[in-house]
Amino acid sequence: MKKVAAWAASVLLLLALAGCSGGETGSADLNQVMDDMKAVLENTEMMDLSQEDLMPQYGIDASQVKQFAVYIDSTGLKGDEIVLLEGTDSQAAAALKEKMDERYRQKENTMKDYQPEEFAMLQACSVEQRGSYVSMIVSPQHEELEKIYEEAFA
Repeated sequence: MKKVAAWAASVLLLLALAGCSGGETGSADLNQVMDDMKAVLENTEMMDLSQEDLMPQYGIDASQVKQFAVYIDSTGLKGDEIVLLEGTDSQAAAALKEKMDERYRQKENTMKDYQPEEFAMLQACSVEQRGSYVSMIVSPQHEELEKIYEEAFA
């Protein structure tokens, strides 16, 4: 009886770990995804960021990133910001998620008092992790852009 209980506990533990790991959920070419998003974006005053911008803008060490695409509002007047990242491994992905959560909170704090309309838009958006991929899609078109992102993994 003890062997059956131990075996059942082991199976349940493995299932729980598999469910929590985020697992690999396919792969996507983040530059292509960003190009597809740019094709539908209404905000024409946005700019790409480079690898050199990852540390000063987000505190992200480029060695943790397998691929990325970042497109942000260049005017500073809108909260639009699209960040697509793939970590080099699960530890890197977790660290990237933390950094993007920090960035999201920073945007909340800035917009709450100074840009109430942008703050309302931000509240409908979020930071998501999908396996080794992390995204922050902040845009009035977030639903449309999230759909493009999700379809890239299909």
